[in-house]
Amino acid sequence: MIDEEKHDEVENPDTTTDDEQAEVVEEMDAHHIQADLDKARAEAEEYLDSLQRLKAEFENFRKRMVREQSEILKLASQGVIGEILPVMDNFERALDHEIHGDQLDEYKKGLQLVYGQLFDVMAREGLSTLEPVGQPFDPTRHEAVMQEDSDEYSEGTVVRVIEKGYVLKDRIIRPAKVTVAS
Repeated sequence: MIDEEKHDEVENPDTTTDDEQAEVVEEMDAHHIQADLDKARAEAEEYLDSLQRLKAEFENFRKRMVREQSEILKLASQGVIGEILPVMDNFERALDHEIHGDQLDEYKKGLQLVYGQLFDVMAREGLSTLEPVGQPFDPTRHEAVMQEDSDEYSEGTVVRVIEKGYVLKDRIIRPAKVTVAS
């Protein structure tokens, strides 16, 4: 009600003085500024509340992801181990088997089959071997253990593998130990 009277006074300058008009305008501006400030504070509180809720939701999501990743890793290991157990059983049977002189070749073939079975399990998981003989020496894939003169290979070429190197899904997990031609 007072604002309306002051508004009327501002609109009817004949009835008020310049100082009174300035005071009325100033009071109206202060009232609008206070209303805008109150509105801004309410919005800020809403934003803060929303941000705090979002932060809590994100933290819960992060904790849930860590738990799920841990479970996935446990299950992944369980699957690989489940595939390796039959291989171990076969190795145990081979070790328990008595070998007679005439069965040595058969025994060796049996061990090669078990090795093949193990390598197949690993290959299904993404494991492969490096085959560096005849290739240029690459320090990211090979570890030079020896050098030797070679008529067959040019200098800097891998001549022999001393210990196999392995790649797991395009990532070197063990470089091949090799002899390099000098």
